Amino acid sequence: MLDRLTLPLVGVLAVVLLVWYLAGNELMRRRGSRLAVWCKRAADNMGGKQAIKWFTLHSFRLEIEQVTTPIIRSAVLTGLVESWDVPVIWLWNRMNWRRDMVLAQLVLATQPMAGLELYRPGAILAGDAQHAARQEGWEEEPLDEFRIAPATERSQKLARQLLTDLEAQRPHLIRLSVRRRDTHLSLALNVPEPAAFRPEAFYELLSRLASTVDHA
Repeated sequence: MLDRLTLPLVGVLAVVLLVWYLAGNELMRRRGSRLAVWCKRAADNMGGKQAIKWFTLHSFRLEIEQVTTPIIRSAVLTGLVESWDVPVIWLWNRMNWRRDMVLAQLVLATQPMAGLELYRPGAILAGDAQHAARQEGWEEEPLDEFRIAPATERSQKLARQLLTDLEAQRPHLIRLSVRRRDTHLSLALNVPEPAAFRPEAFYELLSRLASTVDHA
């Protein structure tokens, strides 16, 4: 009996996985296009020159040079769409706070006075944040639902100001880092529903964060 059922069950499973894969890829393509348009509209508020590079049909990098805002000199917006094509990967991503994500990397007009790493434990970029903190020789400790490094009073004060700037987007924060060299401000944020978070509001959020770092 089991031998007679095995082959049909394997066939059904193969069909289900194939349909899931095809439907998932189409969904990822559409979500990637939607996220790219959303990022472009946010970048339009910065002025300057834009150039987009697609890595796949659902991941891209948008570079903005000669930004006209006074605080931000240049910016890069990287979009990564949640994987829907393989059920196991989709489930693993959901368990690790992985949704459609935008990584904003800003070079500011003024070098920050100090650096920090603020990240959500267990999230997709937690390991990168921990590695970066260790390279700087920073100790870390909990800060509400996040972890922060270095664990100093000055860093905690700045981190709380930045968390206040995030307002309603705080639950979507994955990682936020400040550096005195290279990329000064990096923000990794889940954007599961771009329609509920206006591109203009994202630009305003980046401006608030940049201003807070500039005045810290």
